[in-house]
Amino acid sequence: MTVLRLLKHSGSWLLLWAAAHAAASTATDHGLEHILDEASGAEIMRAVQERHQLYPHVYEEQVMVLQDRLGHRDTRRLRRFTRVEEDGSVRFLLLFDAPEDVMGVALLAVRNASGETRQSFYLPALGPDFIESSERSSQGSFLGSDFTVENLTGEVLADHLYVRRRDERIVGQPYYRIDVYRAGVEPATSSPLRAHFILQDSLFIARTDHFDDLGRVERRQTHHDLVPVGAGVWRPNLVRMDNLRDGHKSYLRIERRIFSADLVPPERFTAQWILANQPPLARVVAAVEDES
Repeated sequence: MTVLRLLKHSGSWLLLWAAAHAAASTATDHGLEHILDEASGAEIMRAVQERHQLYPHVYEEQVMVLQDRLGHRDTRRLRRFTRVEEDGSVRFLLLFDAPEDVMGVALLAVRNASGETRQSFYLPALGPDFIESSERSSQGSFLGSDFTVENLTGEVLADHLYVRRRDERIVGQPYYRIDVYRAGVEPATSSPLRAHFILQDSLFIARTDHFDDLGRVERRQTHHDLVPVGAGVWRPNLVRMDNLRDGHKSYLRIERRIFSADLVPPERFTAQWILANQPPLARVVAAVEDES
């Protein structure tokens, strides 16, 4: 199903989500939920990460579709590069290719083995300098989408406290519910940042509810079109983020995925490589002037 067809059927996201995950769970290790009956939230999250983050070198070609409450759409094309080093550090690069008003925009992130993350943005129209991103800015919307930088690069387990809640059954499927807090807070007196709903059969995070400061669901992230990429390992070909506050929606469709170290060499995750592989500056400036 194409992105546009999914947009036309946006009112039935729950049925689409349930169907995708029912298909995934029938092909996975039955009985896994019993092994984790007594597991804590942190233990379940570690099991999730160990199972589904096995591939250290990933290249993806993606389409991002933004839709407002009136149904108007904005489509962007981008590439994502991910590389896990032997010391446990992780490198990310998001590089936008189209349309022209975002052409060449880049997000570069490096997470060291201890979990500390450094992020920077490159905006071609502002010159060759990279803009350092603070922890707070990583929580804000990314380039007008409903995704944050953390949504796109993944959360760091060491930075969070995971509390297991009562298991839930949604559209006939059993899920673990894990509430996520900032590390060091007291759950009894604090509101969670989000709640993960994890399929018990496949240990796949099917849905994440993101809360506002009052504990209300502000954004809902769901994964669709799951595909097997290894023994018991699944990846979504479509990620959907619904902004329940303003009716805005963002879709991220993966059109191509390749697991290859050759496509994500270390030098690609540098400012030098990004600057050397930019489109001609005249095209970028013209695009910006057209927008203004």
